[in-house]
Amino acid sequence: MYNEKIKLAFDSTTLLWNIDKNLVNRSGLFFVAYNIAKLFLQNPEIEIYFYIQKRKYKLLKKCLEMTFPNNKIEIISENSKIWFDIDSFYSPLYSVPIFIEDMKHIKKYITLHDAIYNIFPEIYDDKHIIWYKVLLKSINKEDYYFSVSENTKKDFIKYAPKINPNNIFVVPLGIKDNLKPLTINKEILKKYNINKRYIFSLCALNPRKNLIRIIRSFFKFLEKNNIDDMVFVLGGPDSEDFLEKFNSEISEYKDKIIKIGYVADEDLPYLYSCAEWFVYTSQYEGFGLPPLEAMACGCPVIVSNNSSLPEVVGDAGILIDYDSDEQHIEAYEKYYFNEEYRKEMVKKCLERSKLFSWDKCVNEMLKVMKNNLDTNIKNEVRFIKTEDLIYYKIFGLFIVLPRLKTIFSITKSEDDRFTILRIFGIKISIKVKNKERL
Repeated sequence: MYNEKIKLAFDSTTLLWNIDKNLVNRSGLFFVAYNIAKLFLQNPEIEIYFYIQKRKYKLLKKCLEMTFPNNKIEIISENSKIWFDIDSFYSPLYSVPIFIEDMKHIKKYITLHDAIYNIFPEIYDDKHIIWYKVLLKSINKEDYYFSVSENTKKDFIKYAPKINPNNIFVVPLGIKDNLKPLTINKEILKKYNINKRYIFSLCALNPRKNLIRIIRSFFKFLEKNNIDDMVFVLGGPDSEDFLEKFNSEISEYKDKIIKIGYVADEDLPYLYSCAEWFVYTSQYEGFGLPPLEAMACGCPVIVSNNSSLPEVVGDAGILIDYDSDEQHIEAYEKYYFNEEYRKEMVKKCLERSKLFSWDKCVNEMLKVMKNNLDTNIKNEVRFIKTEDLIYYKIFGLFIVLPRLKTIFSITKSEDDRFTILRIFGIKISIKVKNKERL
């Protein structure tokens, strides 16, 4: 059993979004990285080092001082000698840097969120597609992956044929500590100009979120039942595609739509808690945090019956076909006219949401990392390759060599023979000399 601390390098690129002037980035993936990093910092079994490219060192220092005040923070970059002692590397989003892939003594872990770029490539710009292709190309049989859902695991087995299915571990995400049922806060509602009963939707406003159908069906529901005491509250940043469709297809209803844009983290529990129900009938999700957050606040949910959403919601919500106006309307009517059913679903939502927590998420990750550590690697040759030099650590001694086309290192193996380590993976044949003659 491995009893020492895990010496973990944490890719901090996503944490830099905390000081991004574009507040939109301080959602979703940022909070995944933040919550995992926070619990790693607090865990006595982990010795954490925050990795960032050297040119962003000062920026990360400023970011971490703001994000994790009163914590001792250690930042490392490419040329830090601590890499010799690191045994695990974790990235909450991006592919493993090439120079770290070369360090065979380090176990590498990446969280896989979704394969959306394979499924809806047409709705993303070149920058996102390139990032995803780099990630997909980097996936290999040796590294380890945390999938946020069974569905995401299935997708990556399909789209990344080099991945080893035995190295994918399903680790569902958690929810923020402040998400719980709260009483109506009139000041919060006033802040967002909400003065009627409302249904709520919160997401990035892109086509796969199905917002046009969600909103159109809502107004059909109002007209069909002569309802005049409800509005639709839509949270999330505007996008050109959404605005164009909005203006061409549902602008006639704009007086009953309240677009509130980016929602402050501290306001979210109130907006979820006060909503009549929450709608999230996306065409595809890798996990589906917003409906889970709504459930934790006691808000009934309506979600699609596709991708990962049934894994998250279970029987604690209404699941429908994303492309059916009729099923949307029926779901709205069920919550609006059947108060007993709505109360029952509130109870189920609260119970279901307890299955997901950041503590549970991080503990599952830690269990995998501990199981993968090997106590018999302390005396192996370790090296760091930079553009010009290769740093070695052999039996506790540091050696620096110029970066040549081919470099070999010799070290003693358990059977008293010498092992030739091929650093560059060139196929060669070498006769091993015995210890006495070398």
